[in-house]
Amino acid sequence: MPNRISLMLSTCFLIMIAGCTHDEFPLPTIPPAEEQFPSYQNPDYIQINPPLDAANGYNFRNPSDIFYGADNFLYVADTDNNRIVMMDIGGTIQGYSQPIDHPEAITQNDSLQLLIVNKTNAVFRIDLYKYLHHIDQAPVEKVYEQASQPTRQFTGITVHNKFEYYVTVVDPQSLQKVSYVYDFRADHFLKGPLPMEVNGSGLFATMLPTAIVSQREQYLDISSSAEKTDAFYFTQTGSIPELQLQNYYKIQHITTTLFEGDNILTPNLALIGTDIYDYKKFYNPEDIALDRSGFVFVVDAGPDPVQDPGSGMQPGFYRFSPTGKEMQATLGYGSGPVQFKNPRGIAVTAVAETDQVVYVTDTGNNRILRFKLSTDF
Repeated sequence: MPNRISLMLSTCFLIMIAGCTHDEFPLPTIPPAEEQFPSYQNPDYIQINPPLDAANGYNFRNPSDIFYGADNFLYVADTDNNRIVMMDIGGTIQGYSQPIDHPEAITQNDSLQLLIVNKTNAVFRIDLYKYLHHIDQAPVEKVYEQASQPTRQFTGITVHNKFEYYVTVVDPQSLQKVSYVYDFRADHFLKGPLPMEVNGSGLFATMLPTAIVSQREQYLDISSSAEKTDAFYFTQTGSIPELQLQNYYKIQHITTTLFEGDNILTPNLALIGTDIYDYKKFYNPEDIALDRSGFVFVVDAGPDPVQDPGSGMQPGFYRFSPTGKEMQATLGYGSGPVQFKNPRGIAVTAVAETDQVVYVTDTGNNRILRFKLSTDF
């Protein structure tokens, strides 16, 4: 009897092995993000009304940036009112900062401190955590000033590695109109400019940068380890006519690669030939944002049709997939619905794609417009 049982068990084991060898299937191929959700194939963004403008009780004057914080509040650089406006995601104003001269760009670190630049050679801080988010009570502190370079202008700012941050820099008064991306420690010590070519015509080169966003923004509240990244996107004007210089990559993704145990910054060459690297697409990209799925949002100020009537380009915003494919473009010049005049800032909420809200500072019309991806499909 034991021999019979052993024989039966051995036979079953062989059958199981044989079955396993003949039931192997290839692993499924995961489609790119732009193909996983049907709403991604719908080309329309619809405007959420009412707009945040003077007719609806707002008093923005040339708002130049908007930032969606990790605390789920919106912060607006209300440039010509010399203040930061704090709002909830529905647009209800929660408070105004103490005066700050012509703020241009905002970011936030992991201590919920706002860091701000204003086209001077300085960085400012508003410590919301210390003052329990009473933005009106929190002083505006100057935490850095590059006294040795008084003509430098800081145009964009973003936090990476939790507390370190990048700043985009231009110097229009210098002979060569030099441009940089500065890297700062958490204690506001300038480590120096990143090793990028100044006024170059290709990738990994800066020419009048306008904004910057760390890839950290993609991973907030999702992965604390992934938040520690040196990778970033930046936008730039990319043209200095008086020096006959042109950079053909107005949007650039700078990623990282491991070299001899260290993370080294390198341009993302995989995006060459995609929509987001198409130099003919953009006139003057002014700001850039990321959502949690890795989609990239770019706002383009566009031309003034009076000053440049022949360009055929229009202001508005774009959404690109993580692979560089253009998914939506919402463009149009004017002051009516779904129209823009010199828009300069963009932000997106962190919720799911079909419920996501896109905020655009329509600078020339002194308002903020809100958009939602149409679900009519």
